[in-house]
Amino acid sequence: MTQTSVSSRHSALVWAESGLMGLSGPEDGPPALASGRWVERLDGVVNDISELCGQALRTDAAGFLGERAALVGRGRGGSVSVGGACRMVAAADGVLAVSLARSTDTEAVPAWLEIGDLAGGDVWAELAAGVRDKPVAELLERAEWLGLAVGQAVRPPPPPEPCSVTDAGPAGSGRNQVLDVSSLWAGPLCASLLGEFGFEVLKIEAPGRPDGARYGSAAFYERLNRGKQDMVIDLGSEEGRRRFMDLCGESAVVVDGLRPRVWSNWGIDRLEVAENAGLVWVSITGHGDGRAGFGDDAAVSGGLWLSDPDGGLPWFVGDAAADPVAGLVACRAAAEATAAGRAGLVEVAMSQAVSWVRDGDYLSAPGAEVFRRGDHWVVRADDEEQVVLPPRAGG
Repeated sequence: MTQTSVSSRHSALVWAESGLMGLSGPEDGPPALASGRWVERLDGVVNDISELCGQALRTDAAGFLGERAALVGRGRGGSVSVGGACRMVAAADGVLAVSLARSTDTEAVPAWLEIGDLAGGDVWAELAAGVRDKPVAELLERAEWLGLAVGQAVRPPPPPEPCSVTDAGPAGSGRNQVLDVSSLWAGPLCASLLGEFGFEVLKIEAPGRPDGARYGSAAFYERLNRGKQDMVIDLGSEEGRRRFMDLCGESAVVVDGLRPRVWSNWGIDRLEVAENAGLVWVSITGHGDGRAGFGDDAAVSGGLWLSDPDGGLPWFVGDAAADPVAGLVACRAAAEATAAGRAGLVEVAMSQAVSWVRDGDYLSAPGAEVFRRGDHWVVRADDEEQVVLPPRAGG
């Protein structure tokens, strides 16, 4: 897998044109200047998918990155994520991005902080006070135990590849079915793109536990799941697992978003299934291990965050960027394997995919300035100006 070349245009102008600048920076101030080189590199993934599947995708990288915010009408919040469920908090020796996306996450906060019940006021204020004197390593360890999605604002070195691919021999022939056992954004995006290229996608949900995205924006859910057939299977039961394995024998690709230990607890070896069934199994996780992860905290763990020049908490970049990045990376890997007629296990860690596409870039954009002109923010660099465009949803 190779990354695309980047343009000679100033990186801040690329950033302003992408539609993501307006989603980054303080809510009550100018949008944050940054480098848009990582968006251009993600365009290389989009182009690869189009070439592999013989037709152009419905939008470019910026369109995938900004489509949820465009459909829902969300804006930037600085150290609060665009979606509002993740926030930056300062620990004793570092900064964490903490996601409280589920009611169970909020319920786990007292155990995470080793305190009694929450006082009943502002949970975020209590959380910020509770982590202030605790070391990052301890907080991350306890978060993993409790299944909380917590990332650290670091700049990890980029991995050589955006995902891990383990070959499992020849793929079965004559198959056109994708099993989508994922939820929310990254996995459903991967499966939906495969559907656009002619695969029949079967969306599998657990009884009583539908995809959480069903409770969000109806337009965004439809964008990710239109054209899919729905099926309810209880993978926690023997009958459900037998039914699932029968479907694997008829499928070309499985896309899942569960942590590896969940499959182990069910007695399912993903690589073994890929080899025996002759399919490509795509596994998307937050970090490639047992830690939980969502799009915002995983993006921060991958180095996608901006420093507040006034010394405040770091700012989020875009809207849950690790989700569309991982979905696109996963789709490319699946398309490559199926085009080559190979079965295998594709493991995509969202934070690592972000680090790969960031490619060591600290997102700085020296030599640029942002200013207000009428109703618009404008970026000037290299004697060129670019209006800061809103996020967009293509296709």
